Amino acid sequence: MAGFHFSLEKVHSYKLSLEKQLKLQLAESRRRQAEAEASLERYRSLRAGAPAIEGAVAVEELIQKAAYLEALDGRIACQQEEVARASRVVTEGREKVQAAMQERKVLDRLRERQFQDYKYNLAREEQKQVDEAAGSRFYRRTFE
Repeated sequence: MAGFHFSLEKVHSYKLSLEKQLKLQLAESRRRQAEAEASLERYRSLRAGAPAIEGAVAVEELIQKAAYLEALDGRIACQQEEVARASRVVTEGREKVQAAMQERKVLDRLRERQFQDYKYNLAREEQKQVDEAAGSRFYRRTFE
């Protein structure tokens, strides 16, 4: 009897490599999400640390500070959108990885089942050969 051969080995290998590729993409998406969140925190800390407008101030200084705060608020809003977009990409990536893992696990279970069948058939074949050898020995002893 020939050695064990899983009939869907090429499909299994493909699914395994696809799963690895999706995991790498997910890691990259998580890195981008962390960078976007860090940028958002920097903008928020700049906004929180911005000096308040107090007392009598020259008009130009008032306009300059208001423009600065408005620009920070705009960057914060854009960065919040970027963080939300990055979170969606991570969620989608996670779902793709989970689906790929499920498909691979189905093939793993099928492979294991086929291997168990192979071992069972191999054991039956060996037992059959042992029985035949014992039967022929008995036959020779009986009729000699």
